[in-house]
Amino acid sequence: MILSEVDEIHFRVGANINLGKGLYYIDWSITEESFTFAGVETANHYHAPAKTMVEVVAKVTGKYSFSVQNLVGNPIKGTNSPSIGVSVSNAPFEGVNLNLALSGGDNANMTFEPSVLEFTKTDTVKYFTINVSSDWDMTTANP
Repeated sequence: MILSEVDEIHFRVGANINLGKGLYYIDWSITEESFTFAGVETANHYHAPAKTMVEVVAKVTGKYSFSVQNLVGNPIKGTNSPSIGVSVSNAPFEGVNLNLALSGGDNANMTFEPSVLEFTKTDTVKYFTINVSSDWDMTTANP
């Protein structure tokens, strides 16, 4: 959707992994709904842009670069952390799951919600929280 007084749009394009590398063109079309005001139908106001060239790069599977927001402070016993963002620089063409776990092994008193972040073709950021139960014992914890 293009709004009035906006003269540019930004977009991302995904390509099937089997598409050969090379230069391709996007051929645009406009779907505009005119309206009637005082018995007069308005004319179309938008025009399709020229074809847009995109480059499909060499086939690479299973390679993603994720970054995680820093958590300021530690979650307090019996609470949840604020939402923590995990971002990927380019959304995957197909779904990619990121499993969250403690580096020191499982601990029933500290969990992630959700425990799996699923990135789809429309996702560049997902959020999770750390849940620390009131039974958390720092003297025996193995984070």
